[in-house]
Amino acid sequence: MATVAKYDVLWDEAHRSLKEGSLGVDHSPVDGDRRWGLSLVLLPPTHTADAVAAAAADLRSLYEGTHHIYNGADLHLTVTSLEPYRAEVAQTTIDHYVDAVERARGLLDVQVRLVGLGGSPAGLFVQGFDDDSLAPIRRQMRKTAADLHDGVAPPTAFIRDTAHISISVHREAVPEPFAAEYVQRHRHTQFGDMAEATVALVRYRSSKDSMRVEVLHTVQ
Repeated sequence: MATVAKYDVLWDEAHRSLKEGSLGVDHSPVDGDRRWGLSLVLLPPTHTADAVAAAAADLRSLYEGTHHIYNGADLHLTVTSLEPYRAEVAQTTIDHYVDAVERARGLLDVQVRLVGLGGSPAGLFVQGFDDDSLAPIRRQMRKTAADLHDGVAPPTAFIRDTAHISISVHREAVPEPFAAEYVQRHRHTQFGDMAEATVALVRYRSSKDSMRVEVLHTVQ
């Protein structure tokens, strides 16, 4: 479950990294990477996405280095990653997860409040608090991933203990004092909630200065 204490620990490390320039640098994905694989996500409702996109635009203007900044249409909250990154995902794999998500509809009534900016050395985000409502679907989808891999879920399909919406992914290890100051000022800013979010199975594709979310299936 995402907690204030967890986010505070992450931000303390991120704050130091931003001031020192010791950022965790990501790279464009290649097949097998744990990051950017097939995932189950929540796509924020318009009013929430607009609030987060405004913060993303502010940070874009404050960053000194070149980093991935999410476009408004690509903002999302990751429920769980399911598979490592693949440039091409087999249709049988997609079908397996679509079927599982549809059968798990009863676990999708989740509640997430979005309060405050935060981050890690790898990037900045809006903090989400789910009061453990994401835990059942996360456990179920990990089991679903294991079912596809002889009973052993891929390392990417771990059960997360945060519920954030990423704003940026760092691509250059340079000091970012202005971004650090901005986040510090907005540690308690309200960004809305995910009450009307869309549940979606997605994959990711690299694009200039961002990562594009490609929606494969939504739960209607």
